[in-house]
Amino acid sequence: MGYENLEVARLRVNRANDRHGEVESEPLAIAELFRLHGQQMKNLAADIASAGQVYDPPLVMPDGEIYVVFDGNRRVTCLKLLLEPNRAPSRDLQQYFRELRQNAQAALPTQLVCQVEDDRVLIDNILFRRHTGSQRGVGQLDWNDRAKLNFVERTGQGGGINVAAEVERFLAADERLPQGNIPWSTLTRLLSSEEFRNRAGISTAGRRFRLTHDHEAVADALHRIASDLANQVVTLGDLWNNEGKRAYLNRLEGEGVLPTEAERLEEPVAAGGAPRRPRRNPPPPRPPQTTFIPPDAPHIQWIAAQQRPRAIWEELQALTLSDHPNAVSALMRILLELTVESYIAEHALRTRDDLSRKVGAVAGDLLARGIIDQQYHDELDRMRRDDQLISVASMQRYIHSPDFAPMEGELRAYWARLGRFLVAALNR
Repeated sequence: MGYENLEVARLRVNRANDRHGEVESEPLAIAELFRLHGQQMKNLAADIASAGQVYDPPLVMPDGEIYVVFDGNRRVTCLKLLLEPNRAPSRDLQQYFRELRQNAQAALPTQLVCQVEDDRVLIDNILFRRHTGSQRGVGQLDWNDRAKLNFVERTGQGGGINVAAEVERFLAADERLPQGNIPWSTLTRLLSSEEFRNRAGISTAGRRFRLTHDHEAVADALHRIASDLANQVVTLGDLWNNEGKRAYLNRLEGEGVLPTEAERLEEPVAAGGAPRRPRRNPPPPRPPQTTFIPPDAPHIQWIAAQQRPRAIWEELQALTLSDHPNAVSALMRILLELTVESYIAEHALRTRDDLSRKVGAVAGDLLARGIIDQQYHDELDRMRRDDQLISVASMQRYIHSPDFAPMEGELRAYWARLGRFLVAALNR
């Protein structure tokens, strides 16, 4: 049938769940799940409370006004008890779920996206393929050790140590935390393997957080990385794969930010025990970006037909983000539209009259001409399609919404994401 967003209250834990066999009621089915899988259920509930979401849509079948869960009973049970701790089957579990709810790091969802099917034969066929083994490739194949290692090295998840938390703790002890919150998921992805961690001067070999380079050199590097992430100069989309991670770290290395070979320690040491020495050649402090278009932006070869885009470009180099955020956001949006319209006219591109599609057409032509690479093209495509904070849709809201106000960090992030595109399109 498809996927629907359903109220959790309308979902029923299956009293005939194959995990335990048929029981008389939903409360008994919940009790059976905890009897059979107590610690795993508690771990799953803690994960949902921490993430604030259920990642895999449950498989459900309509039954009057309710929906019976056929796959995802553990997930639905844990979310139900997080929303209503008194429904847990024992006092200890009721207290456990109350504490999880109180300490939840994000708002708990009261609705879930579910796969809804009304054909019981189809449901059983789905369950057969999901839960009865690989079936010589027909069913789901479990990851082997190499696949698991590839995932950990790509994402940084499941590695046994919270690298982002350790970095934040290290910077806090040094009083070097940046302004704003460090996005742990993005930092974890950047420092997902020893290759990338070592370039920043740290290691988690042996499941211990240690410094591989001089303390001050590491502090400088991690402070810069944390600042870039907190201010959205670099985002998750920039670090999605290893190529993006290496490109960012190469840029920091070129600026003299990363620890050098001369600053490497003979043996890694605990974060609190590394020697503190002034760096021989500390990297110059990066001047804060006070305008949308920074002073060191690439040069544009302006032509006569670009008088208005040039005037807006120069205004965006002069207006400060702190004093003129609304003017900057409006001019940024106008500059983008004038840029793509000029490019489309110059190259006789055919596209529909919609800013998002215009950006897509220009990005596709720049890719075809070899002016931007596939990775950046895909990032632009995600930006124009996704209704997220840093997106073409959000730029529209800056103009038309009475409540959607621009912030300095967001405007800097727009330049970080769109700067190359604007330069490439204006230079034609």
